[in-house]
Amino acid sequence: MADRMVPNPLHVRLTELLAEAEERGREIRRAYERPVGTMRTGQVWTGPTADKWIDGLEERHHRLALLARQVAGAIEEELRRHPAMVTEAEAHAISAARVDDRSPFFQRGRGSWP
Repeated sequence: MADRMVPNPLHVRLTELLAEAEERGREIRRAYERPVGTMRTGQVWTGPTADKWIDGLEERHHRLALLARQVAGAIEEELRRHPAMVTEAEAHAISAARVDDRSPFFQRGRGSWP
């Protein structure tokens, strides 16, 4: 008799982690929109020092957004390596194989995974 198929706990956790990473990436992009936009109006601070400062701010914004995309991309890549559904026995083995219950990778706001 074939084992019943159930959601892969690792796939589930990676999907949650991806959603969180994508939300943090959106937060990064939104966090810089207002200060950059305000500075670019020329009504707050002007001159060579202001130009240098806003250029640096925009560079940090672009760099952080790129890093956020890279993190999400790495999670997506790992997600593709794990099937969404596994047998019940495989799901139990995956859950039992976790390295350390204290690892943040395996924790949720509600307690240990799963």
